[in-house]
Amino acid sequence: MNRLESPAKSLTVAPPMTPFFADGIDFPILLFWGAVVLVPLLAFEVFVEAYVLKKVWGLPWQDLCGLTFGANCFSLLAGIPTKILNSYLSWLLLPDDLPGFFARYPLVAALGSLNYFVITVLIEGGYAFGWLKREGLTLSSKQVWRGMLLANLATYAVLAPLNYFWTAPHSDVGQFKNDTHWTSQPTNTILFVDAKDNFLKSIQANGSGLKTIVPIPTADYLISTDFNICLFRGTNGNLYLYHNKQTNLIWQTAERFSMNQVAFSPSGRYVAYASEEEKIAAVVDVSTGTRLSLPLTELIISEAESVAWSLNSEKFYVAAQANRRFAITIGTNRILTAEQIEGTNAPPYLKCFGRVGEGAWYGRSDWGTYYGEDECGELKATAWSGLASALVINRTTETNNQARVVVSAHPGFLHIGGFQFSDVSFLPGCNELLFEANGYIYLLDVHDRQVGTLVKGERFIQLTERYEKRL
Repeated sequence: MNRLESPAKSLTVAPPMTPFFADGIDFPILLFWGAVVLVPLLAFEVFVEAYVLKKVWGLPWQDLCGLTFGANCFSLLAGIPTKILNSYLSWLLLPDDLPGFFARYPLVAALGSLNYFVITVLIEGGYAFGWLKREGLTLSSKQVWRGMLLANLATYAVLAPLNYFWTAPHSDVGQFKNDTHWTSQPTNTILFVDAKDNFLKSIQANGSGLKTIVPIPTADYLISTDFNICLFRGTNGNLYLYHNKQTNLIWQTAERFSMNQVAFSPSGRYVAYASEEEKIAAVVDVSTGTRLSLPLTELIISEAESVAWSLNSEKFYVAAQANRRFAITIGTNRILTAEQIEGTNAPPYLKCFGRVGEGAWYGRSDWGTYYGEDECGELKATAWSGLASALVINRTTETNNQARVVVSAHPGFLHIGGFQFSDVSFLPGCNELLFEANGYIYLLDVHDRQVGTLVKGERFIQLTERYEKRL
């Protein structure tokens, strides 16, 4: 059996992957609405700026409309690199957590408007000098810059607030907080993978009691009720057992398996897994390194759906398609024998928790289980991914599917989601909801519409029935 002498160095830490979902974009509609917005916007700037320049320069308004039209066309082109600059500033200055994002967004939006304003004045001022020269008109540099400054102040005084109103992200949340001390269930335990070191850790719902459970980079995991035994998939894709502060390599593989396919015995001596590629059910004796296997073809199973350990240390179960279940026993002769379980009642099996849901996502170098929906009482929470990513909470009793609470961050004219929402899970009582977005775990109070940051991490579970290992 291979033991990791220096666990943190033995595992290759892979960067967390986020699944990408592409929404269809109708470009003709996009161009149509772009024109609908641009034409009146350009007309407003041309006429207002020409009126202000008439007052400052004393030239005919009709002639100045030609100047301001050409100047605004050039400043419109200059807006493309300015947009790139503002996007970079947004990436640089906006925090990646929801409370920080919404708190700093007005300042970043103001800086963006200031950039547009300065670039516009410079571009239109330079165009104005050329126009005056072509028209054979003479004005002092001070007059030119004063006119352009006042003309753009007049338009920006109207357009900047309108732009902020149209492009600012909106949310039903009344208050964002940096902590969750306000929770009504402070002692509720949450397990999660830390975003910094990928260690498996636990924390209370109020943000207290942070503890490291497995000091090894972890992707998916299955853990005993006392946290003493943890079977986990490392960030390199292999299966490991962490028990008594020792880490053992159980299965070195390139196969993409889920935690539904693995299980550990009550004492932690044995680990069972089902390989869909090798078509075997295997058992590893952790103490000796002995590996026993049973071809799944002997069970007439095309593929194993899940594995769970019984209350007996020498027996585990394999669930197959068509609701067939088999008990596999480790014999005294070190041979595995299988027997089909009759009846519909589930056999008693070892209680443990993990990310053992049915839904799955696959990234380039990572994969896992997702929990994009949850129901509690009359409420249903759904995490929508993609360009319109948001957390939506509905009442299941309402036929019109009217959203009760929407948590989102959609900045910009197109209101594309800036935060990707993923796992959701109600706390007991149905009023508070855990959810994950952009590598942070948050707690939402549905009634008071407030969100607090619990911890920077991902792949959380609660010690509830939803995350309990089942056959």
